[in-house]
Amino acid sequence: MKRMKYFALATAFLCGIGLFSSCVAGYDNPAPDPEQEAKENRQLLISYIEKDAKLLAENFNVAAFDATSQAYAQLLAMIQLDRNFVKNMNTVLSTISDNQSLLSISPVQAGTELAQMGYLLFITVNNGDFGVRVILDGKGNSRVSACDHLEFIFPATVAGIGTTLFKLIVKNSNDCYEAVSDVNIGNLKRVACVNRLPKSFTMTLNGYIDNQELTLSESVVNLELPQKESSQYVDLTAQQFKLKGQQSSYMKTSDQSALNFCLSLDGDDMKLDYNYTRNGMEIVGCDAQMKLSQKGSFIEQMTDEAFNIADLKAVTIRILNDLVFAGSIDNGTDFAKDFAQAIKNREQATSPEVLEPVVESLNASCHFQLSCEQMTKPEDIHFCLVQKDDKYMIEPALRRFEGIGLIPLSELVDQQTLIYINGPFKESFTPAGNTVGSALKFYSVFMRMMPFSRGRF
Repeated sequence: MKRMKYFALATAFLCGIGLFSSCVAGYDNPAPDPEQEAKENRQLLISYIEKDAKLLAENFNVAAFDATSQAYAQLLAMIQLDRNFVKNMNTVLSTISDNQSLLSISPVQAGTELAQMGYLLFITVNNGDFGVRVILDGKGNSRVSACDHLEFIFPATVAGIGTTLFKLIVKNSNDCYEAVSDVNIGNLKRVACVNRLPKSFTMTLNGYIDNQELTLSESVVNLELPQKESSQYVDLTAQQFKLKGQQSSYMKTSDQSALNFCLSLDGDDMKLDYNYTRNGMEIVGCDAQMKLSQKGSFIEQMTDEAFNIADLKAVTIRILNDLVFAGSIDNGTDFAKDFAQAIKNREQATSPEVLEPVVESLNASCHFQLSCEQMTKPEDIHFCLVQKDDKYMIEPALRRFEGIGLIPLSELVDQQTLIYINGPFKESFTPAGNTVGSALKFYSVFMRMMPFSRGRF
């Protein structure tokens, strides 16, 4: 017992010395140097950028996404070249739909919801049950013929493939939402129009490459609409909807890669989420919250191209789950134009007088920070004008530690990292985002072609 007591006292004494030593060491330790801490953060951040740039180049199927994005963009440009294209297509599809609908006139069964609503007759409009092949020549001319489904054939020039013909095939599912509206047919009264809207669409993009038709990508878009309370019908006037989809790309890859996206609207609040995965690993992820400057129903949002007037109030982009861009963008439309100018300029010479206002506008509207694991404080992202070999270009930049001003990212990373960035990513800093944007914009145009009944009869 006596020996045990001495052992306990010795232990307490040693612990006390350790505690005292740590307190003294903590007291003598000088406060951390903020400038040194910032430099260590910068060094850590650059190391992550260099590591992730290599992994992105190895895992991101950029060629397929860029080809899809560029092909969609050129198809949209051809459609916009003919100002009456959407209107004319709507007329063609409406004529087909109307002829089918008039043949579907039927009496309302007693005890059904339509009977409770006071209707005696009803017709059915199948929005999506039509077949049309549209051939565009890229010069504002188009030709329409019969087909089993909706199909667009058009020429386009994309990086890595060149100029060739592309085919976009749109097919809809058999399961549909149903919405009811009044319709006038001659002297008939109390006639209901039951609009059937497919719950999902499949868009397949093929290209004629090496004398054969190859599939570049396949997108499945699912539509979620709110049901009316205690009703089998949806409310097309509701300011709520959700688009969910997945795009699979096949060019130059044999493994499983997919781009998932979800766009939802609730009043004037819109949210977009997307992520690109390869073999179950998330490569790039993004979530964005937007505020629309006008409210409207699902149909109104589509017909008014509301996607173009969204401001990004909160954006987070994750790269390989360890590099994170987070911030907001004021005036999304202006930012998109400025950013497009910055990307375009990387491929052609532009005077500094033209680019300086673009840089100023980007820095004024874009408020982003970049961080990685173990960083104690994120870095602010800016844009600056860089001159290289008598050519001016816009680059992302960080603040300088010595002196005043910005230092472009190209001066911070090694040359191999620049090859990774300027090679497969020279067309876009976010190929996934561009692809989602192109697909959603085409979907918006596609929905405006749909023959929704609005008292046509």
